Amino acid sequence: MAGVTHALNTVADGLRLPLEFSASSRHPLVPLSDPPADDSEIQALFDDIRGFYAVEQVPAVFRWMARDRGFFQSYWDATREAFTDRTLDRLTKEILAFAASMTAKSDYGVDFHLREARRLGLSDQGLTEAVEVVQLFNTVTKIADTLGLQPDFPARPAGPSTA
Repeated sequence: MAGVTHALNTVADGLRLPLEFSASSRHPLVPLSDPPADDSEIQALFDDIRGFYAVEQVPAVFRWMARDRGFFQSYWDATREAFTDRTLDRLTKEILAFAASMTAKSDYGVDFHLREARRLGLSDQGLTEAVEVVQLFNTVTKIADTLGLQPDFPARPAGPSTA
């Protein structure tokens, strides 16, 4: 899921695509255009995305990716699979994507995944706790990296979880 999130953020932030759900002064570095209306395969993917995210307009990052049907299809399939409820529910996955986006300092990803987490039920207190965890672990990691510290505990043996 983190890979899918970072890939989305890389395209959106790298091309300076405007934020989807917040006021934004960002102007895309490349023109955004929709694929032809008669491209039924792309339009079917767009319909799926609109339903999945409960939006009227397909987010700019997906409109950009639609320039290459094969890549877009593969990326959307991976995204849908990563964010589908399984052991972790979709809200938890959106919170994780929000945390990854905060850590990567992705304006687009924070905007996108915060909106989704809120839409799926993230409360103000839940948001506060998520930000606290991101802040704590980013701080600890930055200090450890700065000091060149190595883990001082043994690696967990591979195998099934005992939890």
